[in-house]
Amino acid sequence: MTKFNSLAERTDFKVGYFGNLFSNSGLNLGAEYLWKESVRTKEKKTGQKNIKRQLLLNGSLGYSTNFATKTQNGIFTYSGLILRRVNNKSRGLSVEFNPLGLYRSMLTTTYKVADDKVSRVFFPGRTYYAPSIAIGIGRFRKGTKRSGWYLNLQYTLLTDYNTGVLPILSFHFGRKFNFSKR
Repeated sequence: MTKFNSLAERTDFKVGYFGNLFSNSGLNLGAEYLWKESVRTKEKKTGQKNIKRQLLLNGSLGYSTNFATKTQNGIFTYSGLILRRVNNKSRGLSVEFNPLGLYRSMLTTTYKVADDKVSRVFFPGRTYYAPSIAIGIGRFRKGTKRSGWYLNLQYTLLTDYNTGVLPILSFHFGRKFNFSKR
């Protein structure tokens, strides 16, 4: 099992594309902190096979917009846990649980009328509680097992959306990197 001592060695950063199939494309920035890791070694005919199981803390911040209409802008943030399995060929399969999610929609210039006075609304939009789950795949670079690319399919629920829920299915594709020298 690889021992990581410092915060820089245990933390990976990720940057990538966020969006669904038709609208709301954006940028996603995040960090993953390796909390626990276990390695199982199996003897095979072709040699040893190492399977890593990792538990990571996850946090992300992103911005999305609809470039066609320029009316659907939003900022989102979420945090949670990632369960990841990495095989001997540095391919990973992950499941992500993000119970702490927040989405803030941002509207264009908006005015309100109160007592026959028209005034501009400061920071118009709404805030939603947005928990999410995701499944993903990825490939890690040889030698630095925690840097590479990822592709996640994420399902988010915007709660209290006009007295209901709005499900959002989106893709996350990007790169992971680490600032430590290993």
